[in-house]
Amino acid sequence: MKRDVRSRLAGLGFWAGALPVLWLAVAPPASAESERHSDHEEHSSSEAHAGHEDHHHASSDHLRGLIEEISVTARKKSSAEAVQDVPVSVSAFSGDKVEAMFAVNLTDVGLHTPNANLAPMATARAVANFVIRGMGTVGQSIPSADPAVGVVMDGISYGTIYGVVTDLFDLEAIEVLRGPQGTLFGRNATAGVVSMRSTRPGEEFEGKLRATLGSHRNQGLAATFGGPLSDEWGAKLAVLYEGRDGYWKNRNLGGRQGSTRSLLVRPALTWRRDLFDAGLILEYGRMAGDGVGVRAFEYAGEPVLDPYASRDSVQHLKGDDDLEWINAVLEANLELWDGELTTVLGYRDLKQRFSADIAGYLENWAVFADGTRLDSDQISLEVRWGGNPIGGVSLTAGLYLFEQEYTYAERRILLAVTDRRGSSNLEHGTQGVFAQADFGLGDRLTLTLGGRYTWEDKDAEIGLIGDPGATGDCATRGPPFETGEPRLRDCRPVLVDGESWSNFTPRVGLAWDWSDDLLAFAGYSRGFRSGGYNVRFSDLSYVGSAPQSAPGPYDEEVVDAFEIGLKSTLLDGHARLNVSAFHNEYDDLQRTVFDQSGVQEILNAASATIRGLEVEGMLALAERWVFEASAGWLDASYDDFEAVTSTTGKSASSLGFAMAPEFTASLAATYDMHLPGGGALIWRLSWSYVSELWTDDRNTIEAEEYRLLDASVTFLDEPGRWKLALFGRNLTDEIYFHFGSAALQHRFFWLTPPRTWGVELTWEL
Repeated sequence: MKRDVRSRLAGLGFWAGALPVLWLAVAPPASAESERHSDHEEHSSSEAHAGHEDHHHASSDHLRGLIEEISVTARKKSSAEAVQDVPVSVSAFSGDKVEAMFAVNLTDVGLHTPNANLAPMATARAVANFVIRGMGTVGQSIPSADPAVGVVMDGISYGTIYGVVTDLFDLEAIEVLRGPQGTLFGRNATAGVVSMRSTRPGEEFEGKLRATLGSHRNQGLAATFGGPLSDEWGAKLAVLYEGRDGYWKNRNLGGRQGSTRSLLVRPALTWRRDLFDAGLILEYGRMAGDGVGVRAFEYAGEPVLDPYASRDSVQHLKGDDDLEWINAVLEANLELWDGELTTVLGYRDLKQRFSADIAGYLENWAVFADGTRLDSDQISLEVRWGGNPIGGVSLTAGLYLFEQEYTYAERRILLAVTDRRGSSNLEHGTQGVFAQADFGLGDRLTLTLGGRYTWEDKDAEIGLIGDPGATGDCATRGPPFETGEPRLRDCRPVLVDGESWSNFTPRVGLAWDWSDDLLAFAGYSRGFRSGGYNVRFSDLSYVGSAPQSAPGPYDEEVVDAFEIGLKSTLLDGHARLNVSAFHNEYDDLQRTVFDQSGVQEILNAASATIRGLEVEGMLALAERWVFEASAGWLDASYDDFEAVTSTTGKSASSLGFAMAPEFTASLAATYDMHLPGGGALIWRLSWSYVSELWTDDRNTIEAEEYRLLDASVTFLDEPGRWKLALFGRNLTDEIYFHFGSAALQHRFFWLTPPRTWGVELTWEL
């Protein structure tokens, strides 16, 4: 049954390289008409940006990264579009803005995005517990739960929620698309998409060195060098190392807990000639350190520690976590038929080994022990054409192929009496065809029609964690518990099955350019998330005479989304104000239901309605000040949730969504102070707010609201080659929590960072 994903890499690589060449062979030479069209596009683009450049010169060049209008690729057109011209709810962050925020990972970016909670899950390092507009794969870390918030890096759509919350470095832009993305993106995310793009080699040689020292013995080194090798070739290398000691004290074991070390190496090579260009981007990353930090605040109804009194941990095991990945992206672009043919071939290999004490109080009460691991690899191919086939029509169309295979093995020690083991394998294939077109209806009105047809298939070999019929190194054991890392090679599947799903996801939209600075839009779209299997299945009744649950298959999740919005550029380009309102209806909502013994079952458990409002703004004043703000309001309610209402006695409408705060907000002020002797000081103060939220579907644990205050001051010399920055994060030392859980008579939160500070020195060529 097993398909070797790597064996398909060579075949898809051949077609990825051959398709542009074949197109080039059959394509007619560029006509005078197409040349005039190209010249017209360049002229229009230069005119459009000329106004923006004038606005930029009116303000400080040091603040340009906060003021300038970012170009985004959210609609996958042949060329990037200014974010204010795109009738889509998208928050865009330039690389300069990410650096100005001193953002560590996507969690920090989410704090400045309305109705986005991009928090990590705490079972293992870098697992995403992302929620946008109330939806996500919330409160669990099962690898086979397809991401509801898609994460895309340089064209690679990550196949699992593992390996996502990693260090941000050397990025050209981050785009957070809010709402279902069922038409243009390869994985049909029902909540939204976070798309990241790394920088490419420029037309001039550039270099940057950065050194960081900070609290908790934080040490960081980063270097980027790149530029042209010849008229046709360009190259770049980016390297990052970060390390720190633990954030938290461990009262039981002594010392600090939560240390981490990370390494990121990203080389890139580009080639351009006439109508064709190609780029190869490789990435190697590794993050290693202690396991997750847990703070038990209640056991068997009795208090253990006040969760908001201090950050101390009493875990009996610090644990270990080792995450390693390799990405490879080959992108080719060919100018063809008044447009561009783009081919993106992507490959990702990820391995993670982890152990952790997730009860946080009693020894060996609930432990992910050595031997727990995820081994996954994926390959994808997207071929699309974007351009203007006829006057007044803009079209993007293509096909998408995706395959991944992963093995998840788990070893859990429970109640200090049993060492349960299991392993599962899953193979997942996706094929999709898509098209989206804009039709000009006069000078001001544009109609958008789009659709995608997707086929999904999954073949599963599901093991039972703690299978009483298992033998060898997969058999259940008692104390004394084995140390080291068993390979769990003898695990047997209790279910061998396969299932397929397909769906059509349309999109209809209207955009009205009231003026050059005011855009109104409205639309309907559908998204779906395929069904699947639970690779973390632990219900021992399944092999008995009266099974209480099953590992699958569960059905697809579908959302119908309605949205209206307004984008405005005000005060001669010195201000922007964007507003969106949405109404989403979910059917066959996928939810992971827990019982008190820790058994997790993925069900199509609910239907729901989510509506909300989002506001984003920017104001530049007196050529020295930049103010930014965002706010989100969310009203999420279940229409039906029998799996929880039947056990809690609560009505569906009274249940709050997990990991979905009602309010989110952020404010930031940046001031450019020129110094008499030359140079400048850049002062920045930012504040973010997340209201209280339920951390589980049963609404047994509520995390309190929190406010985070960050600040920085940066000195720049007159030539702009040296920067010295002092920055602080969570300056009020707020104790807050992203996530909590209740199982095995424990109630606990996963720990979050305290106040941190650092000094950063940067030198640029």
